[in-house]
Amino acid sequence: MTLTDAELDNLIKAIGLKRPRGGSQRKPIAHGTFRGARQHYYRKEPLCEACRQAERDYQKQRRTGGAR
Repeated sequence: MTLTDAELDNLIKAIGLKRPRGGSQRKPIAHGTFRGARQHYYRKEPLCEACRQAERDYQKQRRTGGAR
């Protein structure tokens, strides 16, 4: 079963668990950006297609020298 961030937040509230240190809620994923891809990896979630493409573009730019 996969929960969205909003569903997870609601479940945490319903159960009465304490929030993890470092923030009141999980920040939404910045989909379609390299940062969004990093957030997916950190949360151990599969990448959405927009984040996968953003990571590909970022890595390609790094390999080719990109804008410096």
